[in-house]
Amino acid sequence: MSERRKSASSARHHAAPAIALAAGSTPDYRALVEAAGDIIYTLDLQGCFTFINPAMIRVLGYSLDEALGRSFAQFLTPATAQVALRHFRLGLAENESTPFFEVEARRKSGGTVHLEIRAGGLFREGRMIGRQGIARDISELKSLQTAVAEKSERVALLEERTRIALDLYARIADLAGSDTGPAQSHDVLLQVHEAVLRVSADKMGLKATDLKVLELLSQGRSNREIAVAVNRSPHTVKDQVTKIMQRLGARRRAEAVATALGAGLIGRGP
Repeated sequence: MSERRKSASSARHHAAPAIALAAGSTPDYRALVEAAGDIIYTLDLQGCFTFINPAMIRVLGYSLDEALGRSFAQFLTPATAQVALRHFRLGLAENESTPFFEVEARRKSGGTVHLEIRAGGLFREGRMIGRQGIARDISELKSLQTAVAEKSERVALLEERTRIALDLYARIADLAGSDTGPAQSHDVLLQVHEAVLRVSADKMGLKATDLKVLELLSQGRSNREIAVAVNRSPHTVKDQVTKIMQRLGARRRAEAVATALGAGLIGRGP
């Protein structure tokens, strides 16, 4: 036998036992679950943890003893706990439309973590005994999405400001190059100012009538006086003022007026 054939035969002889062992081995599923980076859990019919892998410690900081026997809702923010509870109830009723949903969990040390959940029924002998699922930490993905959205918003704002500036320069150039009198020049500048105000107000979700109401508020007018000035009922004016405050992020009328003044949406008044 040639040296090449002897080498190939020897390689097959040594490789065969390893292949047989791989084919006959049983995967250690518990070791896989224990080593998983995602949280793997099971719940009973009341929504309490009956099993959870060590990823709970890494992701949220809670020990297994602190988690087992407690409701999953206790580890979530109030708003997303309601989302998870709705999915849990639909899952028990076997009426869930999608196994995926997102929640915001609370770290033991403070702060929150965004989790993507994939959940399903836990059955024994054909009878549902609870729920099981995987929770994946998607906080970095959420941060990236937020950063991209903020960057897109900044780009859009810069483009809008550039458009306004170009329009403004064009109007001023037309004004400088024309033979219009002082009255006409004042009208053109007033149109430019009003155009800038409209764009700024639109960015804040405000309409022309809202600016009028803010002007009257800056003068210390009451709801009844404003209602007469804008030809609306006092109740309608009260609702409008509330909405204006919400859009400006203000808790009081004076704060809304100050914000509008700072943004140049209204004048300083007499």
